[in-house]
Amino acid sequence: MTSKLPIDAIRVVFDQFQSGGSMKQQRETFPSAIEATFLVICLYVLEFLIGAVFHDVKNLSGIDPRDAAGVIVVLGNGILFSVLLYYKGLSYSSLFHSSKTSVAAVIGTLSAPILCLIPGITIAMWTIELVLVTLFPLAGWQQAMFDQMMSNGLASVVTLLFIAPLLEEMLFRGVILRSFLLQYSRWHAIFGSAFLFGLAHLNIYQFVVGLALGILSGWLYERTKSLWPSILLHGSYNAAITILYYLTGPEEMFSGWQPPLPYWIIALVFAFAGMSLLQRLLVVRRAPP
Repeated sequence: MTSKLPIDAIRVVFDQFQSGGSMKQQRETFPSAIEATFLVICLYVLEFLIGAVFHDVKNLSGIDPRDAAGVIVVLGNGILFSVLLYYKGLSYSSLFHSSKTSVAAVIGTLSAPILCLIPGITIAMWTIELVLVTLFPLAGWQQAMFDQMMSNGLASVVTLLFIAPLLEEMLFRGVILRSFLLQYSRWHAIFGSAFLFGLAHLNIYQFVVGLALGILSGWLYERTKSLWPSILLHGSYNAAITILYYLTGPEEMFSGWQPPLPYWIIALVFAFAGMSLLQRLLVVRRAPP
């Protein structure tokens, strides 16, 4: 009887270790596709509730909820990320960069080719959106929504160029794609997270842009294990669109304006050069058998 006690004790410890390992694996693979969809819904609910609070205290504080859109987004994401990172046992530093290569090396190497892509991506996405607007004309509320995004001056610029790229990449690449890559095949994971990213914009125009950018951002993240390249891509694209908006004016934003042919040629040359360089830097070539 006594001879079996050490064996029983070892078995108990082993079972506890297995249970702990299973729990750790479960947390690493959270969220699944369904859970990720639920997370996005939760984020919208949080932002709606926080917006409602701002609306209720409008008379006391004098702050219009529309002017506090960036604050509402930051608060909603802050609550969500606090819970997510605690559950997954992640720090913000590991969320942003889990590669063995330093952040400085990644950004220093990839910034130039990523920035080369921006003119071509911007013109291509602009053209696709014009086609979509022709096929599915903007409703009045949709036009008002896009105008509202740009109407708050510096607050809109800060939100579009810094807050939105940072928070959206943290969620869709840093949390969702990170988990998907542990559960699904490489391209299924990248496409799935990009599809959800596009869908989260809640309109067909930004869905297409979100899907395309999400696939490229997902590829960058999968190759580098760092959010900084995708944040740079996302923020630079938003900056280019913002510049075009202010140069052309809201009336011409969706009226069919197209850049001259030389702009197209230059943009495509830069995009080809940037993508070729990224391929050389990031595509792992297997040794011949």
